[in-house]
Amino acid sequence: MAQNFQSIQVISAKRKDMADFDYESLLERAREKIPTDISSKRRWRLPPPQILIEGNNTIFRNFKEVIDMMERDEDHFFQYILNEFGTSGARDGPRARFKGRIPPKRIKKTIINYVNTYIKCSQCSAPDTHFIKEGRTTLLKCQACGATRPVRL
Repeated sequence: MAQNFQSIQVISAKRKDMADFDYESLLERAREKIPTDISSKRRWRLPPPQILIEGNNTIFRNFKEVIDMMERDEDHFFQYILNEFGTSGARDGPRARFKGRIPPKRIKKTIINYVNTYIKCSQCSAPDTHFIKEGRTTLLKCQACGATRPVRL
């Protein structure tokens, strides 16, 4: 009985200590303890595309680097870009070459559209997604929240 009374005293002493804190200070203290890579909404960032226009050709100099950050199939992304630009092109090493003069703004916009369509989760906007095949349908499955949505490859 005496032991229960002592434990009750310890608990009530802790409650008195906690009563000294208000909700806002406890919340601020908890936020300070969250690691910055988790609390930052910008934890996944693509490198900016390095575009060079040579005559009537456009060169995407860091194509391979951008693809590696996306963790997607090179062929799929390359075909997507070719279809969006309505041109032909070739990959040579870490670069991609497109016929025609394509403004850098248009390339950036195309990359953003690809990321929104094939990488970011539509529910939680996390980039932690991958493709799964169910029958004849390809789904984009989020590893963060578990949401799935069909995509056309």
